[in-house]
Amino acid sequence: MNPVRSNSLPWIPVLVYHQIDVGFELGVNSISPSVFERQVRFIADQGYTSITPDFLICAISSHTTVKLSLPHRPILITFDDGYEDFYTAAYPILRKYGLTATVFLLANYFGKCNTWDVKLRLKRSRHLTRRQVQELFKDGVGFGSHGMNHRFLTRCSQDEAEAELQKSKSLLEDLLQHPIGSFAYPYGSTNSATAEMVQSAGYHIAFGLNPGQNTTARSLYCFPRCAIYRCDTFRSFQAKLGLLGKYRFSMECAKNKLINRFAYLNLLR
Repeated sequence: MNPVRSNSLPWIPVLVYHQIDVGFELGVNSISPSVFERQVRFIADQGYTSITPDFLICAISSHTTVKLSLPHRPILITFDDGYEDFYTAAYPILRKYGLTATVFLLANYFGKCNTWDVKLRLKRSRHLTRRQVQELFKDGVGFGSHGMNHRFLTRCSQDEAEAELQKSKSLLEDLLQHPIGSFAYPYGSTNSATAEMVQSAGYHIAFGLNPGQNTTARSLYCFPRCAIYRCDTFRSFQAKLGLLGKYRFSMECAKNKLINRFAYLNLLR
């Protein structure tokens, strides 16, 4: 299933992961390396080509003069938060199967532990260091911004939200010496006002946690993604790729939206 609707963009599956490790946590955002490898192997065996948001922007956006053709079966594999286990566990698996990914980084947390999050495991998780980010970037990994401090932009003042967007973009561009054109909303929390601020800050595409298959030019600032959770079965994973029909896909979308609401518990901290 890869529907193309009139006046719309071809549907591209966009997956979002958080952590790849074997540590126990009370939440659902972490999956084991063995499960991740099975999923990545399946993606490769099905003939998908992983692309980055930069590639997608060049293929579909009027913001660039360079036009690229989308591959036959494109997919975006994304990681939110920028945990160190992307470097130690996830990327070696992706590279083994000839795939790449895009990591959305918290610009104020290089090499630090995730004190911004509810503590769901005995030991807090560490974020990528600047050196690791630079090394991965040289190896073809894409990077985007996830803000400075993983804040709900919809609950920030306009000045605070603009600072999260603009400062993180500037810091990442200084680190990589490369334009940062993509943003992922912390907690997937967005509205029309934050989308306008993202666009005004100079980003060309932004990703939510709003799984679906209707993508148009207006979707560029809330591009749909399906999160992969610890509770997903392999059939669930296949459904999120759109391979088991519209009904199964819509059921997985509903489950994603429900699980993501639990992230709002961070508002109680």
